[in-house]
Amino acid sequence: MTVSDYLEKQFNITLTRNAAALIGKGAFPVDFPRGTIVLHEGDRASNLYGIVSGLVRGFYIDSDGNDVTKCFSAEREFFSTEGFRTDSASSFSVECLEDCTCIRFPYTLIRGCMEEDEGIRNTVNTLFLREVEKLETRARKLMVLDAEERYRDFCREYPGLLSRVPLLHIASYIGIRPASLSRIRKKIQKNTSELT
Repeated sequence: MTVSDYLEKQFNITLTRNAAALIGKGAFPVDFPRGTIVLHEGDRASNLYGIVSGLVRGFYIDSDGNDVTKCFSAEREFFSTEGFRTDSASSFSVECLEDCTCIRFPYTLIRGCMEEDEGIRNTVNTLFLREVEKLETRARKLMVLDAEERYRDFCREYPGLLSRVPLLHIASYIGIRPASLSRIRKKIQKNTSELT
């Protein structure tokens, strides 16, 4: 399957012949082993990555040296979008939590394709709007939900990630300490076993 075929199938779009040719010349599959830091905080990115298989997380290092998880991206999602949107250095790092197979799209290629193809332009705009909505929803939940509610919400929102993401990263993502998450999980398991 070509990269163009993959995009058409995943996003239900039909590319123009010119856009398909541009993508065929400029976008390539790339593999990253688990543990690879694809992008370091402070570096300038020049590529967007579509995840075919695998899982990555974005993270910050705070002023106390703590690793704080910002986001997760898995199959059919993208990462390294910040540089494309802002044309500035990355404000966070990106780490592969699993072996990843991705498609690398240079920013220049995406911009050219957006000018050439309305379907690509609409898809990119929709993806960015979803990303903003996701960030706003997460910020609201961090402020209004208590720790247990945030964990339950994560379980509902990302059931496929529970077995793939280390608990310390889940705890960091929902804004609690790993020990607190362990207590919450034990409480939920106890309450569930009492009901059965």
